[in-house]
Amino acid sequence: MKKLFSQKLLLLCLAIFLVLFSASFLDHTHNSSNEENHIDKILTILPDNPNNPYVSGVIPHHLVAETVIDNFFQELSKENSPKEIIILSPDHFNAAAVHGNTFISVNAKRSSLEDLSIDTALLKDISGLAFSDYSVKKDHGITNTLPFIKDYFPDSKIVPLLIPANLSLDQAEKTTEELHQILSSDAFVLASVDFSHYFPKEVADFHDIKSMRVLTDFEKENFSNIEVDCPQCLFMARYFAELKDANNPVPIDHKNSQDFNKGSVLDSTTSYFSVLFSKQITEQTEPQIETEVDQSSQTILFVGDIMLDRAVKRLMEKNNYRYPFEKTRDFLRGVDLVVGNLEGPIVKYPQETPDFSMRFNFGSVALNSLQFSGINLVSLANNHTSDRGELGLERTKEFLDGVNIDHFGDPKTCEENNIYTTDEAVFVGINLITPDPCSNEEIENLIQIVKKENADKFIIVYIHWGNEYKESGNWQQKELAHLMIDSGVDLIIGSHPHVVQEIEQYDDKLIFYSLGNFIFDQYFSQETQEGLAVGLELSSDEMNIYLFPTGSYRSQPYLFDNAEKTKFLNNLSSKSSPELKEQITKGIIEIGR
Repeated sequence: MKKLFSQKLLLLCLAIFLVLFSASFLDHTHNSSNEENHIDKILTILPDNPNNPYVSGVIPHHLVAETVIDNFFQELSKENSPKEIIILSPDHFNAAAVHGNTFISVNAKRSSLEDLSIDTALLKDISGLAFSDYSVKKDHGITNTLPFIKDYFPDSKIVPLLIPANLSLDQAEKTTEELHQILSSDAFVLASVDFSHYFPKEVADFHDIKSMRVLTDFEKENFSNIEVDCPQCLFMARYFAELKDANNPVPIDHKNSQDFNKGSVLDSTTSYFSVLFSKQITEQTEPQIETEVDQSSQTILFVGDIMLDRAVKRLMEKNNYRYPFEKTRDFLRGVDLVVGNLEGPIVKYPQETPDFSMRFNFGSVALNSLQFSGINLVSLANNHTSDRGELGLERTKEFLDGVNIDHFGDPKTCEENNIYTTDEAVFVGINLITPDPCSNEEIENLIQIVKKENADKFIIVYIHWGNEYKESGNWQQKELAHLMIDSGVDLIIGSHPHVVQEIEQYDDKLIFYSLGNFIFDQYFSQETQEGLAVGLELSSDEMNIYLFPTGSYRSQPYLFDNAEKTKFLNNLSSKSSPELKEQITKGIIEIGR
């Protein structure tokens, strides 16, 4: 009997155990399934590194822009807690001259800098470094950044790197790939860079259009021609973001030192642009954006007549081939296309040109000068490119092709094969200063063909016409200008009169009857030593025209200071279309497409 009772008790206990085990198993299975579903749901929402969506960014290092820097770190601190911060700075004081053309950092034995820990282990892993505590500690690209890191990320380790001005983008690319391999997932690459330098605000704003676009859109081929103090720094920060699949630019701010100056208008300013690069943008990570970057905007800069013979040639031989462009080279940099009217052929054996001769030819010194200038597109549609005949014209094209300067237009014909086309615009060159110029009907037919074949593109005519030294266009020019616009032209740029003429608005299109001289040896009047450079910002739905008056002294053009510019633009507005008066005096004309 006892034995039977014991067996029944054992079976009862076993049954209870099985019931409890089954319930526990089912509950565990249910919870595991829920957890897996929850994890899958999270993974579909969060980026690879949800705790640190920002992987790189750009800030200024001038403390006049302190609010720009602080806004950047405020946004970064909302989402990121970086373990390491790699600081990329220009080598402002040319330490590379002593330490070699390579990255410069603090000594690997150094444990801290301004109370921030140095990642000494990482320093040892980066190849090809030179070390100079002194150079790093005195460079404001680094030192002006450290207090912000200390305030927002006191526990982060840092690696400061100075980047020489002559470091190749290939080396920058190689080192960025190395950083991508050795940095932890919690690292952040910070470029300390100021944008356009030593120009008035309107010039800086024009340069910044391309610089910001190249950076945010990652146009690798264009980093070598942007107007910033460290294109390599920007390249590395942006390339690191590309490698981390963090291709969402989050602009924080775009300012100019003029914005922080409550006094007079500055002739020399600096631009500041701050941006973060994120793996993804969500409602939580997107800040209050202070600036927009139009990735469709292209920049084109037009200058007037360029003549590199006679007295200009002698000045280059006395000084150097860079002489004519020494004061404007930085102005001509950082633009997608710089267009001028080349008043003469380039030949292998130039003939000597007497002072009062009107037949020009340029030699190798002029070609070197053009290559140095940054001008990358010239019109050959004028009355001087045929001064050495057809062979001289063909040699001119060959020499220009050899230094990657494109060309358009012909001195004698109005044929379609002489146009120049980009993805956004078409350039048509026309010369009317010839014994047998193209007729209005031929020009109208050419424009209609070009427009039909390039319906979505911006049509620009660069035309050689008018009366020399007259301050206004004549009635024949106006008649033809209106005809060209009626046929499909969007912008007309004139040359030949050697003085600046009026701006006309017709059917919401602009006609610049003459930009005057850019480089010439006509020293006999103030008007022949003045010019107008025209900056075109071209986007899908609008265009902005920037007006940059220039003076010239002994064939060296320069930008007017604020007082000279104001006087010049007031005079220009008085003889131009009345509806443009206010915009011309401000130096910018806004017109929809």
